[in-house]
Amino acid sequence: MMPRISARSFFTIVVAGAAACSDSAAPVGRVTESLLTRDVAIDAADATVQDLAQIAGIELMAGMPLASSSTSAASPFAGCTYNPSSLLIGCPSVTTPDGLTLNRFFEIFAADTMQRTYDAVATDSLLSSTWLTGTLAKSDRTVWLSHSRLMMVTGLTGSETKRTWRGFGTRDDSAHINKDGVVRTTRVISTDEIHDLVYRVPRADFPFPQSGTVTNEVTVSSTTPNGTEATNRQGTRHVVITFDGTQTASVLVGETQCALDLVSRKLTCE
Repeated sequence: MMPRISARSFFTIVVAGAAACSDSAAPVGRVTESLLTRDVAIDAADATVQDLAQIAGIELMAGMPLASSSTSAASPFAGCTYNPSSLLIGCPSVTTPDGLTLNRFFEIFAADTMQRTYDAVATDSLLSSTWLTGTLAKSDRTVWLSHSRLMMVTGLTGSETKRTWRGFGTRDDSAHINKDGVVRTTRVISTDEIHDLVYRVPRADFPFPQSGTVTNEVTVSSTTPNGTEATNRQGTRHVVITFDGTQTASVLVGETQCALDLVSRKLTCE
């Protein structure tokens, strides 16, 4: 089964910052292949940071141990409602630290039996479904995003030493960008998959995934005014984001290698 996502971020993973890759050779007024790659890289990096923030928030909200394997939230899913008909836990919409709107539902399991709430001993997995929408305004771009996610965390039974997250989802993001002398409107449509993101416990000591990847299959289009006409460019990109337990994740967009700082959100590309 796969999930929906939710909850406000609690780690510095969601610290605001601007992503940037270098592309000094881009001609004024035209979208090049490298600019298209840059826009995809920035969008994928931002989406991944949002995903990690949601994962952290879900763990905190559910009451999973954070500081140690024996401590958890006093009131799991505070403000949420359990529906005995659907067996879902529904939570009210929240506004994230980035000013986005987050909607979420949860299912909790113990030995394939659904539960009303998280139990540190019995719960073995949790499924979350989330929708993230809204506008992000940055110095060089305004982004209108729409993300859906279905994610599951496993390995929760008893005195755990690690948790594993898997999931998939879609993105439909549009942006108005004014950078490098090229004013452009870009749309990114992506199918995303979260592969075995492993977190060590206690999570407070190990805030970043120890291993795993996030992959994006992206269709991108960009339009820029060029005199009385518009210059259009379209393409596809395969994005792989790889984690190794450190603050820096590797981002590979086609053959372009980048590095993402998970705290500052700064993206640097070769």
